[in-house]
Amino acid sequence: MVIPPEILRGCEERFNRFRKLFIAQDLLGDSVNEVLDNYSDKIKIRNDDENDLSMIIGAALGKGLKTFQAVNYLCRFGFGEDALIILRSNTNLLININFILSSKDPNDIAGDFLAYSFEERKKYLKIAHGVEDLPWKPRMSPQEYNRRVKSWKNIPISDKAKDLSDPHYDKCYRFYSSLEHGDAFALHGYIENWDKNGPSIGSGPNDQNIDLALPHNFLVMRDLIQCVCRYFGIDRPDIFSKLNETIDDALKQ
Repeated sequence: MVIPPEILRGCEERFNRFRKLFIAQDLLGDSVNEVLDNYSDKIKIRNDDENDLSMIIGAALGKGLKTFQAVNYLCRFGFGEDALIILRSNTNLLININFILSSKDPNDIAGDFLAYSFEERKKYLKIAHGVEDLPWKPRMSPQEYNRRVKSWKNIPISDKAKDLSDPHYDKCYRFYSSLEHGDAFALHGYIENWDKNGPSIGSGPNDQNIDLALPHNFLVMRDLIQCVCRYFGIDRPDIFSKLNETIDDALKQ
């Protein structure tokens, strides 16, 4: 697909309008790469009883970083609403990972998360594709499996989010859910003008919600890499002090 020149010009102009916020995203990406480059000996899948937990945390970092970059690109191209929808996914990821790591027994809660994930995938394959017998089985008894599925499912996401320092759930996730579900208020945001001839519906690039998406994208990724560092025993308060200064300065623009 060839990107029209006017779209590319719009990207450059939008970058200049939100320069500090875009530069902050780049700095955060560089900080994540610094952690990955300098602590590869620590960020490893463990072969002991934390094998599953370490796998979850490592994979979460990969998913989080990719979505973080996607939000940045969508904002650059002027698709702020769409950026918030996938930022909702990263917010959900952060809530789950922080909830697991903040518990008294992260290994145990990770087991609940795995059982619930297995159950949801099993349900999908049965409904969507008629698959009855899965080629893989959970490594636990049926009784333990059922108990763990209920344990994870019975805790609302609002409760899982309570230990987070920033209002990721109440002020952000709830709003993004409105956009993701396409409710009436979300649809109203696409009405650009309403005159005697009726409503004018917009579907092109614009600056809407970019001033919300970029700062929160930064905060979610910052908190996620902080979770990863905490789990793998990486102590770099200087990195997070610099990140905090960066976002505080960017929000002054």
